[in-house]
Amino acid sequence: MKKELQITNNFFIKNINDGDKETFKILFELYYGKLLYVVQCYISNKEDAEEVVQDVFIKTWKKRKSINSNINGYLFKVTKNSCLDYLRSKKHKLNSSNNVLQLEAYINHNALADRDTLSILEKELEQRIETSIELLPEKCKKVFMKSRIEGLKNREISDELNISVKTVENHMSKAIRHMRLHLREFLSFF
Repeated sequence: MKKELQITNNFFIKNINDGDKETFKILFELYYGKLLYVVQCYISNKEDAEEVVQDVFIKTWKKRKSINSNINGYLFKVTKNSCLDYLRSKKHKLNSSNNVLQLEAYINHNALADRDTLSILEKELEQRIETSIELLPEKCKKVFMKSRIEGLKNREISDELNISVKTVENHMSKAIRHMRLHLREFLSFF
């Protein structure tokens, strides 16, 4: 199981480094709801939380060429830092008549700085990614892994699996639809 997760991270990193917009869209859809959920645990205003998550993806896209580690860890680190920046700025903007809000910002800041909490959240998210890939039908999964993770071209996959290029394309379309569908179901809980 862990090896497949490593391949998944390599897939996202390679394609995001290359500026693949489809991969970034999948990454966005896969992580947006989860990151929003995490951010809302620390930032009570929904609009502010959404803005923080959007900033996380903007920062990720701008720095996509420098991502070279675990994509889950990278996104959580950027999210954590963005929340901390937000909470620091809020703390300074509040005046003494808002002591309750200051206390809330301080507690949220300290909770977010807790590495154990972030580690648990990261592991849960990694499990969700694994599950979504494992739910692909076997043939689609094999074609998807060869295309997106191993970086093979459709013709190479066709030759290796002894199937037509059109079949490879059909499996890829089915796999992408499946991932999006699975993602929608996952995000609906949040």
